[in-house]
Amino acid sequence: MGFKERSFSEPVYEAETEEPTKVIIISCEGSNTEPEYFTAIKDILSEHISSLIEIELVEKEDGPSEPQDVLDNLQSYVEKYDFSKDHDSLWLVCDREKVIDRKTGSKGLLEVIPICEEKGYSMALTNPLFEFWLLMHIADISKYCTKTLYENDKVNASRRYIDKELSNILEGNGGYSKKSGKFNRRIVTIDNIRMAIEQEKNFENNLHKIVDNLGSNISSLVTEILEIDT
Repeated sequence: MGFKERSFSEPVYEAETEEPTKVIIISCEGSNTEPEYFTAIKDILSEHISSLIEIELVEKEDGPSEPQDVLDNLQSYVEKYDFSKDHDSLWLVCDREKVIDRKTGSKGLLEVIPICEEKGYSMALTNPLFEFWLLMHIADISKYCTKTLYENDKVNASRRYIDKELSNILEGNGGYSKKSGKFNRRIVTIDNIRMAIEQEKNFENNLHKIVDNLGSNISSLVTEILEIDT
């Protein structure tokens, strides 16, 4: 095949590359499951993410994971980089769990939520924990006892109820582990996420009320990332 001749007087047009106009910055409480879930969304469902959106996950160092620590980690990150409050979106991803200090302690949710609201940050919260949101991806949540889900008691020395349910459902299909690098990416499909979003509506979604009730508002963050019909 020959090359087509072109006069050097002819203008050359180069395709413009669209620069992201919005950055979503996410600071997670956990070091493994939550960051690996959102990384899987970026990798697997990229066709559902606008080219104008960039997702940044704040690296979490080993150490405390109270809500205040998640906030401090986010603030340390944004101080190093330019971001626009008018266009960018900053998120904390936290669990409620049953520990009293998670709610009322000096680093607890009741202290941190008002700070987030004042600064224009958003919080994605699950009660009791992030795995509740994951379970809604792969199970008919209406078949579960809400009290059992909310209590999320230990079923053996190393696992609580919801973790064990995830393991049982995913047995033979990759299983479920909280260990670093072991997140089961089979959970992350567009259909599973649609199901989780729909099922989440059956529980508490108001951030302030999730603190004391079985619920989640993770879908608020996920639908900000993904272009998805629900």
